[in-house]
Amino acid sequence: MTSGVLRVQLGEPSAIDPGRAFEHDGALVAGLLADPLVDCDPVTGRLAPAAARGWEVAPDGLSVRFDLRPGVRFHHGREVVAEDYRYALSRAVRPETRSDAASALTVLDGYQEVASGRDRMLRGVRAVDPYRLEVGLARPFHEIAAVFGQRVTAPVPAELAEADPAAFARRPVSNGPYRVVEDWRPGQGPVLERFAGYHAANAAHPYGGAGQSPRIAFRLHNSLADAYHAFLRGELDVTEVPPDLAGRAAAEAGAAFHSTPNPMVTFLGFPTGLAPFDDPVVRRAVAMCVDREAIGRRHFAGTRPVANRVVPPLLDPGGTDGTGPDPARPALALAHDPQGARRLLARHGITPPPGGVTVLFNAGQGHEGWVADVVRGIAAGLGWQVSARSLDWPAYLRELPRAEGLFRMNWAVDQLSYDNALHPLVHGAAIGEGNHSRYRNPDVDALIDAARATADEGVRRARYREAEQIVLDDLPLLPLWQGALYHLVSPERVRPLGPPIDVLGAPALRRYRLIGAAAGAAGNGAAGAGIGVGR
Repeated sequence: MTSGVLRVQLGEPSAIDPGRAFEHDGALVAGLLADPLVDCDPVTGRLAPAAARGWEVAPDGLSVRFDLRPGVRFHHGREVVAEDYRYALSRAVRPETRSDAASALTVLDGYQEVASGRDRMLRGVRAVDPYRLEVGLARPFHEIAAVFGQRVTAPVPAELAEADPAAFARRPVSNGPYRVVEDWRPGQGPVLERFAGYHAANAAHPYGGAGQSPRIAFRLHNSLADAYHAFLRGELDVTEVPPDLAGRAAAEAGAAFHSTPNPMVTFLGFPTGLAPFDDPVVRRAVAMCVDREAIGRRHFAGTRPVANRVVPPLLDPGGTDGTGPDPARPALALAHDPQGARRLLARHGITPPPGGVTVLFNAGQGHEGWVADVVRGIAAGLGWQVSARSLDWPAYLRELPRAEGLFRMNWAVDQLSYDNALHPLVHGAAIGEGNHSRYRNPDVDALIDAARATADEGVRRARYREAEQIVLDDLPLLPLWQGALYHLVSPERVRPLGPPIDVLGAPALRRYRLIGAAAGAAGNGAAGAGIGVGR
């Protein structure tokens, strides 16, 4: 039975609990289950009030206060109050929660004590009264409000999360426009149903953020190629398309195909704590052997321009990745020059590493072709023994923080914040979290910390840029291509209310309205009737 059900491809997530979901697939589900205090407009990326009516960052950047929206309810019916946020934030940080998303909260006062197990509750988070929440920070951070647009900051009810953690992982409860009605289990995606008690006052979305489809069934396809063929057979309404099938999808699927630039950069990472990649000369020589322009044309049909920055262009428009050169903006000065790379290593007396080098990547997502080209380029350019190593998604995530060779990684920002594109990747405090290259530079750390503490937006941006330029010169990560994602959305069954893919590159599922036979006998009238309540 497919009427009244939006069928969406999903890779096996690591978690769908808002306090733990962090990669693309888990975040896609958690984004429907939970409304954060502030939310990101899917079209512009601007922050807007969601579960909070408003917020104020202190002039010194050391705290932020939220005025909560009365009448917001959990899926099991209880009203959400400030104490629920105090619990949820603390729970996300606790070691037993094992949340990879908790790294976004490191600046909260008391983080280290809770993360180490010494304390149970974050001392900086205070419920002033049922509808006022105050969050104190360990260090100044003037972009802190953007952090509270991430689902890891959303409320969860202690009485359910503590009573049966395993059951809660399968069927999380929060305050979003959809609730779980069929559990997520390994090999089986969750089924969500529109939540009748949703507050419908999220200012980032039309109709107050209420869901437009009665049900959403997530169908697990860990191979995007398999999902593509399932879409063509009429078994899915929405799927991501792997890069190596994008050209074919554009030709075969017609109006269903969407190619969307997004604030993501694909990198080739170096384990900077291990020889020979602890030497910036080696990193530069390897980078000089990667023909980013030719590989991008071959595999992405011109949809993904070469990236010459760590920060996506959308966060700092213009410059060498945007509308034109600008000396104030950072840029990577690097040419494809394999012969020059060999000469560079010879001048420094650097010989091929014994045992060769591997390039780690995740399988099933269409990376095989371009990774093979990268491997061939480095091997031919430097005369090294280079091989590719693919792992399934869970194994890849486990291996990434301790990779001993080169590795492929994407970084897509969680909100349109310069800090979110830089701090998680290159700050020393993020080693063991998003900083998989284990890069540490005291000058970069000091500049990012100074930027966070700066209230003036122009001065703050200048400091972030200075830090970024040092990173580009050091090359712990080689930026390869700017982001673009490819999706199929059935025009016969789905009518999105606005762009089908949001500014961050994810399907804007709460805006998808089923049409025709897909809508079923009840249609979407229930959505239209209930959406205005609470606006």
